[in-house]
Amino acid sequence: MLNVSSRITRAEAYGLNAGGADKMDVALRFNGVGGPVVSGLGFELYQNNPNPWTHRTQIGFYLPEATEATLTVYDETGRILFGETGDFAKGYNAFTLDKALLGATGMLYYKVETPADSAVKKMVQTK
Repeated sequence: MLNVSSRITRAEAYGLNAGGADKMDVALRFNGVGGPVVSGLGFELYQNNPNPWTHRTQIGFYLPEATEATLTVYDETGRILFGETGDFAKGYNAFTLDKALLGATGMLYYKVETPADSAVKKMVQTK
């Protein structure tokens, strides 16, 4: 029911720095069943859910267009614990990660990478 467009007035936002000269993108985010729905943004990596986690967690991300994405999970020393690549549709997508795939606990890092973008976040895997 809501949409960001420039049909009537220009869809733009300005920050407080330099007298409002720092122009920013405008986007709407709605949290609902099936994950967040984003309108007007590019690539986004979301915090895994649940976090901390024991048996299984989900790592959500938003793609502005359909493409291949790779998930890589690292321990604190930078050692790769897990990797998975897949083809994903435009919009919200997610990787599901199971404890049995990692063989490690504690502070871990995950990276989702596409040909155009990448982002890294932290997560905690408990015993």
